[in-house]
Amino acid sequence: MYVLEKEEKNLWKILSVFSLISPVMDIFGFSVIVFIINTVTREKQASAELILFTFFMSVISILKGFFELYRCKIYNRFLYEGSQKLSMKIYEVLIKEDLIFHNQKNMMQALSMIRSDTESCIGIVITCIETGANVLTMSGYFILTIFAGKWIGIVSCILILLLMIGMFIRYRVRMNDYGEKSRIYSIKSNAQISIAFGTFKEIKLINNSDAMLRKYKEVSQKYAHIQGEYKFHSSVISMLMQNSVMAIIFIMLGFFLWNPEENLIYILSTTIYIAVLTKMIPLAYSIVSGLNGIEFARKPYEVIKECLGRYEEIKEKERITKSARHKKIILQKGIYVRNLSFCYNDRIQIFIKASMDIPVGHSVAVIGVSGVGKTTFLDLVIGLLKPQEGSIFYDDYDIIAQTDSQGKCESNIGEIVSYIPQVVYLNGETIRRNIAFFENEEKIDDNKVIECLKCAQIWDDVARMPEGIDTLIDENATIVSGGQRQRLGLARALYRDFELLVMDEATAALDMETEKAVIDSIRQVKKNKTILMVTHHMSLANECDIIYKIENQGFVRIK
Repeated sequence: MYVLEKEEKNLWKILSVFSLISPVMDIFGFSVIVFIINTVTREKQASAELILFTFFMSVISILKGFFELYRCKIYNRFLYEGSQKLSMKIYEVLIKEDLIFHNQKNMMQALSMIRSDTESCIGIVITCIETGANVLTMSGYFILTIFAGKWIGIVSCILILLLMIGMFIRYRVRMNDYGEKSRIYSIKSNAQISIAFGTFKEIKLINNSDAMLRKYKEVSQKYAHIQGEYKFHSSVISMLMQNSVMAIIFIMLGFFLWNPEENLIYILSTTIYIAVLTKMIPLAYSIVSGLNGIEFARKPYEVIKECLGRYEEIKEKERITKSARHKKIILQKGIYVRNLSFCYNDRIQIFIKASMDIPVGHSVAVIGVSGVGKTTFLDLVIGLLKPQEGSIFYDDYDIIAQTDSQGKCESNIGEIVSYIPQVVYLNGETIRRNIAFFENEEKIDDNKVIECLKCAQIWDDVARMPEGIDTLIDENATIVSGGQRQRLGLARALYRDFELLVMDEATAALDMETEKAVIDSIRQVKKNKTILMVTHHMSLANECDIIYKIENQGFVRIK
């Protein structure tokens, strides 16, 4: 119930009631048949009232069919709408959680959480409803069995119950293990598809498709094997239970047929007993199968439950933020990093008591060898990561402690910061929509879009495209090069009104001449704006006013 919203909890109650009505009507209908047969057998004829009652029960059976259709509609609404709402929560977590949590998963794990894991969780709720209804139905058939078979019925019910308990205990741990491994190999096989698509050029170049095929074959075979084992053992449970009960039925039937004349008076009750017992076989299997299905889905539920814990933390933080004093930052002096210490999960320290200044209106380059922490530093400066110690001031506002000269407050530095990552994501929409990222269509300024494209030195390329800024990208349309992709990312960043432009190897795919032209254009169009960039190109770094080098877990100013 933890995963459900209020509306789904109410729907769950309705579905639970509806799930009970149908089996109760089944038991009632079967009991009526027993009553009619007993009455006709005893009185040797059927009264008009009994015949009328029989036709009335046929009408009830037809109405029950329409009721089942409505229950099916409620069932599907609960399953798919519930899964969609739960996936919305998980999606919200994925786009709002801290970067440290984001880095702990890959795209395939995120897809599994949003799609299949959420459906598995709602599926658990439905399985619980159905299993509960089956248990109550089974109880009703137990009573009918005891009524029809007397002491033999009691023994039969005990044997079936012991068989069900034994089957569940026998396979419970195994089903849990199958569920966890199935999820793992599903993610791994999907990851191989993603890798094959993302490294297509490398695979073609070195002609190493056989290695990729072997890897995909390995993980997909393991996934297929786990699924097959799960289905096989589910079938084993069904086979053992059905055949065991059927064997008992035939043994008893043989016993009565041994001397049919003496046992003639028991034949009718035995027939009813056998009929009820036959109805109980699929119910018994459904109960055990439902319980094992819950065990199979336990791992997805644990993942979603942990994610929903972060969802509650995010919502609580948002509630606190709404009630706090809000400060609008207007960068007038600069950014000051003081005594910054940071490490990932208690590993090697990236920074120890590091300090540096980024004055307003200046361009600052950060250089250093690969893996020294340049991108990590940018993530810290723009508030995506939290250091273990230290402060980062935007004028007088400390984004770590969330305080200014007047005390505790909240601020959104994203209002003044524009960021260009190493890898620029372009969606399958138009150039215009990609530049005015997240902007409402009616608010997009086409003149500003063109100005930003010119500044990023890509307007000439766009002007030659089939439909200019209305040209679709990558989706059955124009394919852009790596350099064009980076320049479109630059144009996107420039479209926003910012005080600080942060660039993480944002011109790495450009030649030196284009790179210099881009920086010159930014300076001309965005005068007096602060630029902070990470680069491997010393020629670009030398174009900046200030250069810092990261070494010995700190910053050394070399210009």
